[in-house]
Amino acid sequence: MPNTVPLVLFGGSFDPIHNSHLWMAHSVLLQFKAVGIQPEIRFLPTACSPFKKTQTSAKHRLAMLRLSLRNTPFAIDKTEIYSTSTPFTIDTLTTIREKINSARPLIFMMGQDSLDSLPRWKGGFELLEKSHLWIFPRIDGKKTDLLTLPNEIQNKQTLNVEDLYLNPNGLIYLDKNTPPHLSSSSIREHSATSELSMLLKKSLPPRVLAYNRKTKLYGFTSPYES
Repeated sequence: MPNTVPLVLFGGSFDPIHNSHLWMAHSVLLQFKAVGIQPEIRFLPTACSPFKKTQTSAKHRLAMLRLSLRNTPFAIDKTEIYSTSTPFTIDTLTTIREKINSARPLIFMMGQDSLDSLPRWKGGFELLEKSHLWIFPRIDGKKTDLLTLPNEIQNKQTLNVEDLYLNPNGLIYLDKNTPPHLSSSSIREHSATSELSMLLKKSLPPRVLAYNRKTKLYGFTSPYES
């Protein structure tokens, strides 16, 4: 077995980070630990998503991440967040792969929605040449859709977490655990109502909830102010 620590990247805008994000990171951690493997898990905030017209500033998103990850085994990767150009996942994975041992397992987390749109991403399925993919199911209301793979990459699926450790890249693991149904976009789009107050308490880690009360990012003023 390789004498190296798997590096797991959890990319996203985290606008804001919420409890479902943390749940997914813990799910990955626990499944690796169940087979005796201790991974390194990093949250990878993007500078600006090519699919989003507006976004809360990097300063606030990074501050909320730091608050959320305090006293956890997780870290923050700043490869993208201060980029002055539009970051694409394939470029980020190429950069990170060049920095780490070529034999080190690299894993990129995403949801079924992102997997479904992967053919439209720069590089598309070439991501598998740089890393493994760890996929979480899509949640539609109270229903969890079954995880599926496009025909082109069905032969890349593995059912064993250990395989992600034994190979540096090229495999897809479908996580059958269902994350809590929380949405950053729902938080951003809600107006200042009692319904939003309940949503924030349900969705945000306590330190992030306190940060929002101080900064009034969500539900008070435009969430895109610096």
